[in-house]
Amino acid sequence: MYTKKSCLFFAILIFCVNCSTNNIFTQGKVQPKNFYAKSTFFTGKAAIINPSELNWISKNFLFDTGAAVTNIQRDSTLGEVVTVLGASNRTVESGTETIKSFKIDDVEFVNTFATNGNAIGLKEQIPNFGGVIGRTIIDKANWLINYPDKTLEISMKDLSNSSYMDIPLDQSSTTPYTDVDINDKKYRAIIDLGSTSVFNVPQNTELAKELLDKYPFETNTRDRYTVGGNQEITELIGTIPLLMIGDIVFENIRVNINESSQIRLGIAFFKNYLIYIDNTNHRYRIKLAQ
Repeated sequence: MYTKKSCLFFAILIFCVNCSTNNIFTQGKVQPKNFYAKSTFFTGKAAIINPSELNWISKNFLFDTGAAVTNIQRDSTLGEVVTVLGASNRTVESGTETIKSFKIDDVEFVNTFATNGNAIGLKEQIPNFGGVIGRTIIDKANWLINYPDKTLEISMKDLSNSSYMDIPLDQSSTTPYTDVDINDKKYRAIIDLGSTSVFNVPQNTELAKELLDKYPFETNTRDRYTVGGNQEITELIGTIPLLMIGDIVFENIRVNINESSQIRLGIAFFKNYLIYIDNTNHRYRIKLAQ
């Protein structure tokens, strides 16, 4: 099902339109009003693949906090066409639509906005592929991801407790940006749970130059999926001894340096953790799995 070289990776979706889209991103609601559900997911090359119902039809969706917009797999685009920018700085034309019903267990997201298009290169890797769960759905609930146990809880209530550690987020943005501290310098990074990387750094940046000057890296060639389909990329792979987020210390972090739009913390960075996405208070929290 998964090719040996392939890496499931869906990019952040950024609209290139001339009008305000805030009302589009926030449209829709969740029902019932007091909701809770717990479901199981599977993984593909580390990425979270969650079974869900799109307009009452069961499909498998990639869970992606790096995607600003939910994206629906369609063989051809529907609705108004917009331009989408991917993590590798490629763009593609996508359609737009309103999803009448998107259900995970008994929790239903009603009338949410989405893009659509034919994800050639990704749909072949995920069985019964329905698309990508982006932040037009994610931002409407609180999510507790138990990655080691492959379970996902959704609620309008707080699902964490004092045993969790806070990852500070940029409060001026709805995108999950945080600061990573490397060698006493801070760098802005997106928490991109749709990326299968551990820690991805764009080439030709200040951080990439500093890491290459201080630590050994090796050349690696692989296939990557992003907006516009599969592409073969050449990147540099290495390990840095220490990285901090707030007061949390992470050691021996695998880094890949390649053509990408921004610094990102991928799902593999959190593979040993429970991840709590608290949209009520705009924060991310983590704790080590037992």
